[in-house]
Amino acid sequence: MTTAQLDWLSLEYGMFLHFGPNTFSGVAWGDGTFDPRSFAPDRLDCKQWAQIASDVGMRYAVLTAKHHDGFCLWRTKHTDYCVSSAAVSRDVVGEFVDAMRDAGIKPGLYYSLWDQNYPDYENDAAYAEFMQAQVSELLENYGPIVELWFDGGWDKEHPTRRWEWKSEFADSVDIEILRGCRWHWQELYDLIHAQQPDCLVVNNSSSDRPGIPRYHPVDVRTAEHFDFVMDGKRYVPEAGTEWTTHEGNPVSLPLEYCTSLNPDWFHIESKHFIHPSVATIAGWRETARSSGANLLLNVGPDKRGLIPEVHSVYLREAAKRETIESL
Repeated sequence: MTTAQLDWLSLEYGMFLHFGPNTFSGVAWGDGTFDPRSFAPDRLDCKQWAQIASDVGMRYAVLTAKHHDGFCLWRTKHTDYCVSSAAVSRDVVGEFVDAMRDAGIKPGLYYSLWDQNYPDYENDAAYAEFMQAQVSELLENYGPIVELWFDGGWDKEHPTRRWEWKSEFADSVDIEILRGCRWHWQELYDLIHAQQPDCLVVNNSSSDRPGIPRYHPVDVRTAEHFDFVMDGKRYVPEAGTEWTTHEGNPVSLPLEYCTSLNPDWFHIESKHFIHPSVATIAGWRETARSSGANLLLNVGPDKRGLIPEVHSVYLREAAKRETIESL
């Protein structure tokens, strides 16, 4: 395992922050038609996010710089569909990385491969160039990034363009497509490590393949929601760090669990749900720790741009419980 991977594992506990147009439109996945003028967090306070993360023992944080809708939370030069056109035109990525670093927390960024706003998205070469330009922008302008968390890969890979993987796909899809060729994945990975060698690359496996790398190369395996049940079948990620690439080469890939305090990754106003208990949150941490994995826990900010108090109450109580149990 590399020094960067070992350093990342030592962080143990991170904050996932899904924030963007979906927070305002009240949907799980936007379709790229959101009016930027409706992005208006009137009390945006990334320092509040960082303070909560620090208080509960989180050592890194990952923000959705761009989700599937294509809206960018920084002033990118490569599309107008970003905070430059918003009612509240603030560089959320910049404020996020500064607040986290000031609190001693390492910042990471989420970037969706799938983009429902980019006009030439189906032109793989053109879109790959666009993605590479945007990722370069993030790595050049915001200092050291601990991890880049990619998502949405299924959209150009699965015949159904849905995230669920079906075994029969393997016989109907070109193997190179299943290895990320439409995203120019190898080029993107090499670009990231050329600019920031210690930035770890994560690519969401989807919930029904927890812990299984979507394709190589990556630096971290990821598993959503711990145990996942679909069609009556239980999916459980393999623990450990040793893995094998498609070509049969051994690699070391630490595991990151991620899950959310609310039922949707983004905060949806007035949606009723049962909040995970203090014991559940503490249990998630223990499960990750006992598996030798990190936990990235989502606490989507609301329309104001603040983490709701209910989340902070549970997080703080869970942290207290862990402290008491460790004595």
